[in-house]
Amino acid sequence: MSIYGYHRLEKDFVYPIVPVAIKADFLSEGYFSELSDQYDQIRSEHRKWYIVDTSKAIASHAILTHMMHDLVENQELLNGHKQFDLFFETFDQYVKQLPYITEEIHYFRNELNRYGDAPEQLEEMIELVACGKWQLFSARYHRYEVSEYDAAYNVKFISSNGRFEVVYHAETGQMVNDPVNMGTYNYAPGSIIPWKYYQHHQYDKVPWMKWGNTNQVSYEEITPRQTRHGSIEQKDSSDALQKLIENKMRESQTCQH
Repeated sequence: MSIYGYHRLEKDFVYPIVPVAIKADFLSEGYFSELSDQYDQIRSEHRKWYIVDTSKAIASHAILTHMMHDLVENQELLNGHKQFDLFFETFDQYVKQLPYITEEIHYFRNELNRYGDAPEQLEEMIELVACGKWQLFSARYHRYEVSEYDAAYNVKFISSNGRFEVVYHAETGQMVNDPVNMGTYNYAPGSIIPWKYYQHHQYDKVPWMKWGNTNQVSYEEITPRQTRHGSIEQKDSSDALQKLIENKMRESQTCQH
């Protein structure tokens, strides 16, 4: 469907409530097989050839709604499970078939981001970066002024697969979790490849600009704040951290693959 078609759907189309019947245990091979079968069945039941076909959107939203419910009901089961990666791959796959993100699915990124297993302390994260498991990334949109700390020292890391994010305060070494500057999950990790860049914009950035990171602070309340990005403190802190990481990468002998 064209980009124009997606915009038209977002304006006029509301996802209906569609039941999904899964008998297999959560995260079993049968579970993912039944999700696929249910997706095909729902598409078939809602396919209309004579107008804009919304069956893909309806089926994807139904599957995502079911997966969200299953994860909330089985939060501890996913950690360390052999199907850990498959769950996120499947979830993201269905997200990227939606014409637009709902508020519920957008905020569910925070639930998913908890599974990134980022350490509480920056010092431990630097060890993971040295081993190639995470990477330092631009924190441009995570340095808005707040009263609790100086956001100039905020630094951001992204997991090697691009999904999980975490922000730390370089001075205290503590994780930043406030709704203004927190890290979030990426349904479509950013890329210089045009179609991936567009997906990241559509599924991660546009919803953020619509709803913010949480329902506690809106985007309209975030962006008028002064940013500490580009300040002398920010540049000096970021340069020092980059050098620290480079030194750690040269001397690291403790990586476990």
